[in-house]
Amino acid sequence: MSPARTIFLTALLAVAVAVLERGLIRLVEASGAAQEPGVILVLLLSAFLGLLTAVLTRSMRLPGAIAPTALVLGWILVPAVLGAFPGQALTAFKGNVGLDAREATALVVAVIAAAVTLGVQSER
Repeated sequence: MSPARTIFLTALLAVAVAVLERGLIRLVEASGAAQEPGVILVLLLSAFLGLLTAVLTRSMRLPGAIAPTALVLGWILVPAVLGAFPGQALTAFKGNVGLDAREATALVVAVIAAAVTLGVQSER
């Protein structure tokens, strides 16, 4: 597998993670869930996103470290870069670049879910 393909697929996966993460946060906020149920819902959806990222990483035959890398890049770097562009299409990424406690905890849960999923040996 060429390094260029790995880098390209990691960047593409990180952008997909960023879009899905922002969508999940907005979905929970739009549902009107109270403080505690909203946090639990975000954590469950983040664990699913980590699982999905790990499964995609494995199915694309990428190295195992790509899943947590894509999750971290998608949660931290991609929103900051996309938020810097002017225009209406990227308004979801504008605002505070830093992570609040809920987003940081969700990132940790997603990375742990990805690591656990990748730790399970696949059927041969």
